[in-house]
Amino acid sequence: MTTSEPIGDQRRIRLGVGGKFLLILCVLVPAVVSVAVVAGLGLRRMHDGTTTLTDQRLRTVQHSADLVSAAYALHETALLQIAADNPQMDASVNTELDEVLVPRFRSADVALRGDYAEDPASLTELQRIRQGLQPYLDLHGTQLSTEGRAAAGRLSAAGRARLADRIDEIFTDVVERGERMRARESALADDTRQDADATYRSTLVELSGGVVAVLVLGLVMVAVLVRHLVPRIRGYSRFATEVAAGRPTDVLTPSGGDELTELGHALNAMVVQRELQAQVEAAQAEFVDTLQVADTEDEAHDLVKRHLERSVPGSSVVVLRRNNSANKLEAATPLPPGDALTDRLGGADPRSCAAVRVGKTHHSGGTTPALLTCAICTGRGQRSTCQPLLVGGQVIGSVLVSLDHPPTADQDAAVRQTVAQAAPMLANLRNLAIAEFRANSDALTGLPNKRATDDTLKRMVAFANRSLSPLSAIMLDLDHFKQINDRYGHGKGDEVLAAVGAAITANLRVSDFAGRFGGEEFLILLPETTTASALPSAERIRTAIAAITLTGLDRDITASLGIADLLEHAGSPDGLIHEADRALYAAKAQGRNRTVIAAPAEPAPTDVPELMS
Repeated sequence: MTTSEPIGDQRRIRLGVGGKFLLILCVLVPAVVSVAVVAGLGLRRMHDGTTTLTDQRLRTVQHSADLVSAAYALHETALLQIAADNPQMDASVNTELDEVLVPRFRSADVALRGDYAEDPASLTELQRIRQGLQPYLDLHGTQLSTEGRAAAGRLSAAGRARLADRIDEIFTDVVERGERMRARESALADDTRQDADATYRSTLVELSGGVVAVLVLGLVMVAVLVRHLVPRIRGYSRFATEVAAGRPTDVLTPSGGDELTELGHALNAMVVQRELQAQVEAAQAEFVDTLQVADTEDEAHDLVKRHLERSVPGSSVVVLRRNNSANKLEAATPLPPGDALTDRLGGADPRSCAAVRVGKTHHSGGTTPALLTCAICTGRGQRSTCQPLLVGGQVIGSVLVSLDHPPTADQDAAVRQTVAQAAPMLANLRNLAIAEFRANSDALTGLPNKRATDDTLKRMVAFANRSLSPLSAIMLDLDHFKQINDRYGHGKGDEVLAAVGAAITANLRVSDFAGRFGGEEFLILLPETTTASALPSAERIRTAIAAITLTGLDRDITASLGIADLLEHAGSPDGLIHEADRALYAAKAQGRNRTVIAAPAEPAPTDVPELMS
């Protein structure tokens, strides 16, 4: 069909492929109709000529022939009547004339008058024939009839001769006129037939010429259309074949302004889109491969953030996760400076995030407000898409993508695909971290267990030796803990240990380390700290333990602490622990509930078992 396209200040009519075929039809159909009309008119004229020939001319010729035949018959019978020499023959001839031949002539005359009703010249000629016959009819009525001849007597031979000459004279004129009329009608019939033949021939020529013209016109138009369309279609077909086979090919240069032009642009756009899709798939594959070698959950969260911000231009991504207790939602990646999320995530319940709550994608900040309000995203002044991290029907967090523009369908798809691929790996890393934490942690106090404590001790001692920096160790042991177990039961003893672990953790710096070393004994490591600096920390811990109160426990909880320094007292992990133990034993010996700094080369007391109880 046709459309108009603006070109500068003008508008160009675009003729599509369908329009071109329609144009051919608009040309061919009228041409075929014209040929059909010409053929129909010619055939109609031929039919009219044939009808005239058969229905009029032949009829008139027949009537004129009947008139001439009747005149001949009257002539011969009239002469026979003159020659009749007996009354019977005369009466018979006279009867034939009156009842047959004269009515036959008059009947032919009446038929011809009907044929010549619209031909005055022919009617005049017919009138002359009729008038030329009238003298004979008058003679027949007077002298030649049986009664006339009986009254006049028989004619003499000379009278008969004169009467025969008179009759010959009358009928000669009538027959000649009738013959001329018949000859003229025959000629007219021949002319009519020739006209019909000429009409047929001319119609045939016109029809043949019209058909040839239409065929030539159709072939020319089809050839032009084929020359215009077929090379383009073949080029597009080769292009599509190369693209489908994955082989590189040059872009098309569509020409014209029809649907094939649109197809060419669409094929080019398809190739561009395919290349973009290949780039997206390559980036996605790189992301998955990199994610698989991530060692920690934090590293994986950072990969998700950087990949999405790279895939969705103009976006800011924050990964949200449930904490280990699954009762709070926290940011797993850094928050943008000044973002309202900083305040909203403070102690936020996971259900405050709409995506986490319903387990489906949640959009905020669009023109149409969402029915479900998100306490995390709503009112931030940005468009956002929040995709839940779903694993096995459980939501472990969400990925919040903030945009400064409405997200496209491809961008939404990229976010969904990235989150879907990352969720299982994040869950695995979290499970591994939890398993490792549980393997290295004491379930009762939440502090690292003996194995983790030994590993940390070796690592921190190695670092201190390399850097020649101080490392203080505090060995802590609860006083009379066995009596608590014996008197109040192991359940109450476990509560004491848990409370002591919390008190120790609450009084440490970020760089410090504390672990359960065994039973009611704890090891605290203070990097880059001398024994003099470690003493206040130890006293804070001891005071915090002494302040612990538990329901159902009516006695004080105290601890004895011993401090030793790596550089001052020992050069190895075992030596450091040994010196801290010696200081702890000294604190026990001095009356417990106190802190003692290790002294060099002081032998351990002989009553150690009693002191450690």
